[in-house]
Amino acid sequence: MGYHAGSMIGARHPRLGGERLAAGRGRFVGDVTAPGMLEAAVLRSPHAHARVVRVDASRAMRLRGVHAVLTAEDVPDAAVIPNRVPAPEGTARYLQPAIARGVVRYVGEPVALVVADSRYVAADALELIRVDYAPLPACATAAAALAPQAPRLHPNTDSNNVATIRMRIGDADAALAGADLVVRERFTHPRQTGVALETRGLVAVPPDPKGGELHLIGSTKCIHINRGILAPIFGIPPGALRLTEVDVGGGFGVRGELYPEDILVPLAALKLGRPVRWIEERRENLIATNHARDTEYDLEIGFDADGAIRAMRAVIRADIGAYVRTAALVPGEFGAALLPGPYRVPTYACDLWNVVTNKTPVGTLRSPGRPECNFARERLLDVAAGRLGLDPAELRRRNLIRPAEMPYDAGTTSLGATTVYDSGDFPALFAELLRRLDYDGAREEQRALVARGVRRGIGLCAYVEKTGLGPFETAHVEAKPDGTFVVDTGASSMGPGLETVLAQILGDALGLPPDRFVVRHTDTAAIESGVGTYGSRGTVMAGNAAHMAAAKLIAEAKTRAAAVLGWAEGDVAYARGTLSAGGKRVTLAELAARGRLAAGASFTVAKVTYAGCAVAVVLDVDEATGAVALRRVVVGADVGRAVNPALIEGQLVGGVAFGIGNALYESLAYDGAGQPLCGTLLDYALPLAGDVPPVECFWQEVTARTNPLGLRGLGECGNPGLGAAVANAVCDALRDRGVAVTALPLTPARIVAALARPAR
Repeated sequence: MGYHAGSMIGARHPRLGGERLAAGRGRFVGDVTAPGMLEAAVLRSPHAHARVVRVDASRAMRLRGVHAVLTAEDVPDAAVIPNRVPAPEGTARYLQPAIARGVVRYVGEPVALVVADSRYVAADALELIRVDYAPLPACATAAAALAPQAPRLHPNTDSNNVATIRMRIGDADAALAGADLVVRERFTHPRQTGVALETRGLVAVPPDPKGGELHLIGSTKCIHINRGILAPIFGIPPGALRLTEVDVGGGFGVRGELYPEDILVPLAALKLGRPVRWIEERRENLIATNHARDTEYDLEIGFDADGAIRAMRAVIRADIGAYVRTAALVPGEFGAALLPGPYRVPTYACDLWNVVTNKTPVGTLRSPGRPECNFARERLLDVAAGRLGLDPAELRRRNLIRPAEMPYDAGTTSLGATTVYDSGDFPALFAELLRRLDYDGAREEQRALVARGVRRGIGLCAYVEKTGLGPFETAHVEAKPDGTFVVDTGASSMGPGLETVLAQILGDALGLPPDRFVVRHTDTAAIESGVGTYGSRGTVMAGNAAHMAAAKLIAEAKTRAAAVLGWAEGDVAYARGTLSAGGKRVTLAELAARGRLAAGASFTVAKVTYAGCAVAVVLDVDEATGAVALRRVVVGADVGRAVNPALIEGQLVGGVAFGIGNALYESLAYDGAGQPLCGTLLDYALPLAGDVPPVECFWQEVTARTNPLGLRGLGECGNPGLGAAVANAVCDALRDRGVAVTALPLTPARIVAALARPAR
């Protein structure tokens, strides 16, 4: 392909390293081996709530090939998983120990860790450990945990409500009382999880007896943050702990949070002086990896007679599972902060309850909090449109924030920061969505299909995404004598193509082809500090840091070149990897051969960058069976500046597939005793390739004002509107039957049940 300077940002450059992965040459944690390596397995509680009376591992220890069994007695008291983000006072009482201490609070909680010659021997040993449990009453729902006589799930607490977070803008009560129309409903979003293709895993290599570092291989997402948490637990300085990321088969938020196994496996390696590997089984994955969503929204919206929103009032009850683990309070707070969405909401009142129950702890999952709030808000907008006699698209158009109102302070807060939309054009994005859908033509086709008995529905959703979360990110670039560049960053690479994006940004800055840049997986030994990858932050934060590092590299190269060429530094010019002055030239590669040539930079941002997004769904509903057939999806997002259109399309299409699963299939159900009912992928349904219809992607470029490159993140933009759009489309298809959708997923059984209820 042709190349010229300045062409790399915006080019459809092929994914760097894609051939290696496509050819099966990836190196995932399951591929990692070390001399003398042992295998670990975790004994997990079968009870949702019980006292642990006694753990007897003597029989397991006598099994040939077993090297150690770790129980609570072998784990330091300090081994507690802390909050990774600021949390309300008192939250520490609800944190999770790395191993059950006296009480188990969910099915799947670790009770012991076995280390053996093989995974099979370790699994056999689990069967030989005797644990005496004394069952306790379980709270399997937030409602049960909040009941007056509910047992307190944690000591020294007076409530199962960990924290109530309140947000207020004006007097919402008065505005609702004076509104011409008030619509209200209770919406329930199911408990779900990431179900990445690759389950979690970790290899812990202890230091050499003569000295060295404890090396953890397979950690991802936030390895520098996790190093700072883990080192004190192991009683070592951070410099004696190395974390290395390898290839990752899907992140989706749930991977990279700190888990009990991240503490137990290294402790076993330190105890035995041998490497230990643990790979999660799929059944474990469904009960041990973070769950998410599981919220109930009581929402009211008040309107003027012309459809203008006057107020929103909400009570949100988030079921966070048995413990506050790493970032358990984040999803609910993000949902509360973004419930107003891309609309002008002059008054707002929200009370968010974060409730512990006897279920697997929750954490972040792709676009935490936003599918839940979008579902509730956008469903009520469609209900209001029907009551006001307005088209659903028209009601949204009347309320969208206009470009002239930017920057727009929504008045809410999350993680201690105000919600300020820095820039954007929500009306133009929504108009483009309708144009690409051919909204009027789709409505005409819908009317024509009625005569053929086809239940066609059209659903819309407009929403806002948080991207580019701070506070900082790092990048380091080193020129090599062979003309290549090695790039390290604190951001993790979990599949979306961060390597390619950084190579394009650096190529643009240095005037060189992207394939000259080798972007390595994150390693604390290669780059001293960093934050990680979550919240659609990789491109925004690491990209700007890389751009800054490139400028510093050029400045350093000019200083070196001036000495080599015998000219003043101010006379040295740089272009496309070459420095010149007075007719003389020297390349970056030649300078690197004379001595190490490298530069690093840290990019800090004070404000989150927000992206306007919109999605439209066209589907058919089989009235007899409740089956939903998706026909079209159109999705768009404001990317600020498109670095690689091919990767944008990939992320949006992948997000749509993820959202389809959330909307139509996925639900981690529990019974009343706190027992999970989804033990395999036969129980926890995921979308297949045939379930994803043609997806049309588009993007808007309104320069972000929060970072020099004007970028917005994208990784979470494709999925959080699907639940709302699909639900709106189903209700639209069945509008004459008065069907009201208030819960997801929209399984055929749920639709048939809704059809059987009296019209509302």
